[in-house]
Amino acid sequence: MRSWVLVWARDIEIARRPGLSARHAHAKSNLEHEDSVIAREALRELSAVLDEAMKAVRE
Repeated sequence: MRSWVLVWARDIEIARRPGLSARHAHAKSNLEHEDSVIAREALRELSAVLDEAMKAVRE
C-alpha cells in the first residue's frame, strides 16, 4: 500500500508541475524512437523526471 501511495504522489507531482509534465511527456513519446540514441536519451530523461518527482514527494 505504501509504495502505491508513493507512486500516486509522484505522478501527482509530475502533473502539477508544467515543466516536469512536459519533460515527462516528451521523454515518453521518444522511448520507441527509431534512432536508438534518441530512445536511450528519452529513457535517461524519463528516469531523471521520475527521480526528481519522487525526491520532491519524499521531502
